Amino acid sequence: MTDFVWSIDDAGTGGEAAAAVSRRFARWLESRSLRATWLVVPKPGGQPLSAEWLDVLREARDAGHDLQLHGLTHGDCFEFGPPAWPATAIRPAFVEEFAQRREELLPRYSVDNLRARIEEGMEIFQRELAIEPVLFRAPCGAISQAMFAALAELGIGYHSCQYISATGYEHLPHNRGDLTPVWTDAIPHRPYRWYADVIEAPILNEYTWRGAGARSAEFIELARQDAARIVTESPVAVILMHTHGIADDFGHACRLVDAVVEHTASLGDHTFTTLGQLIASGALAAAATVSGPDSLEI
Repeated sequence: MTDFVWSIDDAGTGGEAAAAVSRRFARWLESRSLRATWLVVPKPGGQPLSAEWLDVLREARDAGHDLQLHGLTHGDCFEFGPPAWPATAIRPAFVEEFAQRREELLPRYSVDNLRARIEEGMEIFQRELAIEPVLFRAPCGAISQAMFAALAELGIGYHSCQYISATGYEHLPHNRGDLTPVWTDAIPHRPYRWYADVIEAPILNEYTWRGAGARSAEFIELARQDAARIVTESPVAVILMHTHGIADDFGHACRLVDAVVEHTASLGDHTFTTLGQLIASGALAAAATVSGPDSLEI
C-alpha cells in the first residue's frame, strides 16, 4: 500500500486573490474527503502574514489540513542553500545569479544563521496558528548541510524537497516540451535518512505549474504513469502543487486530483493522507529504510 500526499507550496504568499483561491481549493478537497499538506511561508517577503491568509490557514487547520514550514521569508531562492535542480531547470538564470552573489550568500549557510531563521518561523507558527511544525521544505529546494544540522537541533526531523522527476516542468518554453516520464536515479525513490539523520520524503513530480492547464490531458496521463510506477517502489508518494499553479487553472488542478485519486483506486488499496499524519503515526519514519547520498557540497 502507498500513502499519497498532496502538498501545496507558498501558502501565505500573494494577496487576497491567492488567499481566496487557496480557501476555495481547500474546500474543494474537503468535498472529496481529501486533506493536503500546505507548506506555509510564515513571514512572506519579510512581512507578517496578512489577516486574509491567517483566516484561510486557520480555517484549513480546523478542517483537518496539515500546515508545515516553507522557509521563513522566501525572499529569494537562496534562503537555505545554493540553487538546486529542478529550480534551475525552471529558471536557468539561478545558476549565474548564485555565481555572481556567491560571496554574499555563502555566509548565510551557517548552522547558527539558519537555525535562527527556522526558529523564527516556528515561533510564528506557534503564535499565529497554535501549531508546532514537524516538517520543513526549503524554498526552491535550495538546501545545505548546515540547514539539516539546524533542523535536527530544533527537533524537526523531516524534510521534503528532493524530486524524483521534474518532467512536470518540461512544458516551459525553454525546455523540451516532451512529457514522457523521466525519473532520476540520483536519490532513492522512497523516504530516506539523510544529513543529521533528518528523513527526506522525496517529491514524485508536479503537474500544475503555470501553463500546465493548456496540456491538461497530457499532464493527467503523466500523473497516472507516475502513480502506477511509484506504488511499486515506495510506501509514500508526495505530489507537489503550488498556490500559483492552482490559481493559474483551477479547473485543471481539480481534474488532475480527481484523475489521480481515481487511478490510484484502480491500482490497489492506496490511500491519501498528509505528511503530518504520516509523521504522527510513525509511518514516514518506518518508510525510511534506506540512506540518501552524500551529494551536498555546501
